[in-house]
Amino acid sequence: MPKDLVLVAEDEADIRQLLVDTLADAGFEVIQASDGGAALEMATRERPDVVLLDVMMPVMNGFKMLAELKADPSIAGIPVIMVTAKGQDKDAQKALLSGACAVVIKPWSRQQVETEITRALAARRLAA
Repeated sequence: MPKDLVLVAEDEADIRQLLVDTLADAGFEVIQASDGGAALEMATRERPDVVLLDVMMPVMNGFKMLAELKADPSIAGIPVIMVTAKGQDKDAQKALLSGACAVVIKPWSRQQVETEITRALAARRLAA
């Protein structure tokens, strides 16, 4: 059975690598991008099963990338989990209203990230 593919879009190299390592250790196949533009290109090309998307990134921020992803019918069904250092309710609400399936606040726990990905994958499979 093929592993689920997760795209990690995070501009901070240390945080991105920590997420990549955490997800690889949990059994996921992981690809990565360091900015929103590259993440959108990778999502279009690779069709990941889920995207972990940082809000604050260069080239294209997470909200813009999410809007672009949801506007493209060929990739709109990919679940997106927003990752943000902004723990304010309005930011989480904006992410959810914009089409994210969940929000993870930095600093996050390994269990929290794995749980949200598992939930997103289960919901996607039920919708299919």
